[in-house]
Amino acid sequence: MKSIDEINELLKPLARIGPDEAGERASGTRAQALFTDIIAQERDPATTRAPRRLRTRHRARRTLLGLAASVVLAFGAVLGPSLLGYSGGTAISYANSAVEIREEADTYVARIKDPYADQRKFSEAFRALGLNVELKVIPVSPASVGKIVRIQGGGPFWVRREPEGCDLADSDCFMVVTVPAALKGTSDVMRFDLGRPAKPGESYANEWQSATRTGEQLAGAKVSGQTVDDVLAEVRKRGLTAEFSLVSVDDGGYQLKPLAADQVGANWIVYNVASVRPGVVRLQVTAEREPALEYERD
Repeated sequence: MKSIDEINELLKPLARIGPDEAGERASGTRAQALFTDIIAQERDPATTRAPRRLRTRHRARRTLLGLAASVVLAFGAVLGPSLLGYSGGTAISYANSAVEIREEADTYVARIKDPYADQRKFSEAFRALGLNVELKVIPVSPASVGKIVRIQGGGPFWVRREPEGCDLADSDCFMVVTVPAALKGTSDVMRFDLGRPAKPGESYANEWQSATRTGEQLAGAKVSGQTVDDVLAEVRKRGLTAEFSLVSVDDGGYQLKPLAADQVGANWIVYNVASVRPGVVRLQVTAEREPALEYERD
């Protein structure tokens, strides 16, 4: 049986297998040849002494299996994203650094491994399995974390946390999305955005949401119809800072325009407050109460 030094010597060529395919994947032929060569050397009767005791034989077998497993793991690490299984010639699972997807019964279950990964990796995984699913994992305000914030097309889907009820700020907490297997092979495209926690200073992608909803930065506060001074007092009380938008009413709706703080009067009226990014909210204001706007009841 080979010593640790001999095993390390055999594994050295893995470090020299360079990327020679698109996406920086190492050549499958070269890596496979290395693996075959190592296993063949272990089985060569000319280089293997007969075990003296049954215990030695068992130990030798375990060491050989450990070597093979190490090579397989190294081989997989070099190749990167991979199709993990086949059923009737069709891939039933796929994994890359961002997500792992497995076929389960009549569904595909996607486990988000890295919500901060390159957005393209999420849709890439679904496409590899023949699913027309375009998934984005975007930064959202606290109440929308772990939820679907936009969806277009497709059939029913389910979102959960794993383990159930865990905090997504914890590295051991994962978002899991389930989509119907019936989507496979169809021309229908299912597009949806899944909310993740925002990084410090990162803007929320759903800043249209009210900051007074349960779980948000101004949860439970009364802001609609109140003066700017009154709302700012609550904002500062909660350790937040404020930005401003001017509400301009037009036919059938209204528009929001950026407004500098020194342009806002203390007695102006707040229509709504939205979450912008961690620690920051945006007050939507008018110079006076606007009859066309529907303020929330106190």
